[in-house]
Amino acid sequence: VTVPLWTGDGTEQAELHLYVPEAYASNRPSPLLLIGHGTGGDGSRALSRWIRIAEQEGMLLVAPTDRDAEQGWAFSLRERQLALSALRYARRRFNVDENRIYCAGVSRGGHMAWDLALRHPDRFAAIVPMIGGPRIVRANGQNNLRYLENIAHLPILDLQGAKDDKYLVANVRLAFRKLAALGSTQAELIEFPELKHAFDMSEVDWREFFGAHTRDGIPGRVVRLAAEPGEAGSFWVEITESDPARVKIVPNIPSTRRFESMDEMDQREYVSDEVEKRTARLAVTMLAPGQFVAEARHVRRFRLLLTPEMYEEGKSARVRYKGRQRSVRVRRDKNVLLQHFVERFDRTFLPVAEVRVR
Repeated sequence: VTVPLWTGDGTEQAELHLYVPEAYASNRPSPLLLIGHGTGGDGSRALSRWIRIAEQEGMLLVAPTDRDAEQGWAFSLRERQLALSALRYARRRFNVDENRIYCAGVSRGGHMAWDLALRHPDRFAAIVPMIGGPRIVRANGQNNLRYLENIAHLPILDLQGAKDDKYLVANVRLAFRKLAALGSTQAELIEFPELKHAFDMSEVDWREFFGAHTRDGIPGRVVRLAAEPGEAGSFWVEITESDPARVKIVPNIPSTRRFESMDEMDQREYVSDEVEKRTARLAVTMLAPGQFVAEARHVRRFRLLLTPEMYEEGKSARVRYKGRQRSVRVRRDKNVLLQHFVERFDRTFLPVAEVRVR
């Protein structure tokens, strides 16, 4: 189908490929897989490799074709919004299990899976990037490895040819080393020693993988790293203002004598660490309904989105932040629910109030 999809600052007509398994029933929620295609490819070809698995799992498939995909994934807001709009289109028209939405892609689509998850970590139950990875660069705002802690909770299965582009392989390996250091227990990198820009899907038990992973829609602790406005929320936590003097989309990282003495791969890891230092970070733990503990770096303001079960009606929320206990008004507002639901169509998380903290 050709449908209008939102791209961040307007809509464009996009080709959208959908697959509905025979077992689909509108009265029963079904899992869904969002699929990204490779450079020069389209949604139809990307979707075709998953049809057999979709039938086995009763899984809906949605694969948009990006008309500007000839140069590969550009790590742009437009691309991310197009993919999320395709997901929203499917969620509006089918009975989708909100806690079993997955994202996969090959090459350009593998970059997409990483990029969407790193910036929107609450949307997916797991991701499957293949011969694609996160980005480390100094010159522009494409460095999304800075957000890796956002997905430390997320199951990741990455299929990668070991003889692929050396920078791609290095980025993927660095990502998994960092995830391990962050305590991730559900991130797995499968390398194929003799393959270049290729992989083997038959190495994976897909029924076991998709059957094992569901999303926790309201986790008790949320960590959010962000630099770009508009992509600073996760689950029930959102950074609403960061410190502009410390948070930089394109940080200035000077070349020191130490930096110049490093080899190329060590330089890339150094840049990744330095960019992360210039990224806002917020971590919030819910101790009980209406009781929260927050810690932050380079954050000026944030808000919590609350369902009726997450606070006590008629009482202020208690937020321990910056070393002191704060009593913060809980603002019940129908617009909180409407804005959240229109964007996500998530029936499992229906916030009706917000708490704003500074």
